Amino acid sequence: MTVFQRLYGHSLPVVLLSLLLVPPAVAKELGEAPYRPGDYVVEDGKVDPNTYEGYLVYTRACMACHGPDGLGSSFAPNLIRAAERRGWADFAGTVAAGREVQPGQVMPSFADDPYVMRNIPYIFSYMKARGEGGLGRGRPRIIESMAEEAEEPDDESE
Repeated sequence: MTVFQRLYGHSLPVVLLSLLLVPPAVAKELGEAPYRPGDYVVEDGKVDPNTYEGYLVYTRACMACHGPDGLGSSFAPNLIRAAERRGWADFAGTVAAGREVQPGQVMPSFADDPYVMRNIPYIFSYMKARGEGGLGRGRPRIIESMAEEAEEPDDESE
């Protein structure tokens, strides 16, 4: 049994499928539609809470190789373009399983990092917002009205 199977109780393909479906526990709403990987809101350089979370996870886990703001480095590609070219399934699969780009140039697997695994949809949203949503460089701020909504308890829990 692999470390991945011990942690998650399933093989990598089963976990990747669950990422593609975005379980209800992870899904959050932006407006009326359920959240999907790649969804984002950018207003005046500010973002929704999920996209902001993607920025935080990217900064912790990805920036050392892929450079600030997803722009790439001398040894790791631009993730903004990767998110646009490859789409959600391939992006999530690469983060989970890793990829050998060419001999000696390897993207490591993050399958054993639960923090990264549960936040792949938000990293993808951050990359999409950077690429097509007009989100500039640097640490974004959360849209005030959405930050307040994210902090409010659900009516059902009262």
